[in-house]
Amino acid sequence: IKAYQKKPDPRYRAMIDSIAEFISHKMSRMTDGTIARTRPWPVSIWVDDFYMCIPFLAQMGKLTGDRSYYDDAAKQVIGMSARLFDEQKGLYDHSWFADMEPDPRFYWGRGAGWALMATAELLEVLPADHADRPAVLAIFRKAARGVIAVQGSMGLWHQMLDKTDSYLETSASAMFTFALARGVNRG
Repeated sequence: IKAYQKKPDPRYRAMIDSIAEFISHKMSRMTDGTIARTRPWPVSIWVDDFYMCIPFLAQMGKLTGDRSYYDDAAKQVIGMSARLFDEQKGLYDHSWFADMEPDPRFYWGRGAGWALMATAELLEVLPADHADRPAVLAIFRKAARGVIAVQGSMGLWHQMLDKTDSYLETSASAMFTFALARGVNRG
């Protein structure tokens, strides 16, 4: 969408609209509207989906001026975070499975990077007067504090954020650096 916004080419708009239609009306959702998967478990949420849909919805809001895209993007941050964000650790879990006990918890660096980066991308375009902006900003700040607390001594983050014996992960480190820098630069 960002490339299309810089140089609108009608050949790409049909694909953009097709993706928007799929995310907005065809993806599996929970009763509260949170996007969920039906495989490998009947109802599950994966941190990967933060970055697969939220920035797209945010950019559709910017492209079209249709606030329903912003509403949905904010709803996704709030709904996914309610299930994936571990308040005690301040970290995102990789996945959540409805009605699974115990639900295993894995704090995967790259996945948490997608979540924090997607939230930063939404905040970049979410109107200042949007009703859910304070909630999304609070989620971003909690997640930022959580990843700062587990940053490795070399300045990078580990593959498994809470496991210092896991390897240092450059992609997650890049995503955290981007999101944290954007947060600092935008106040």
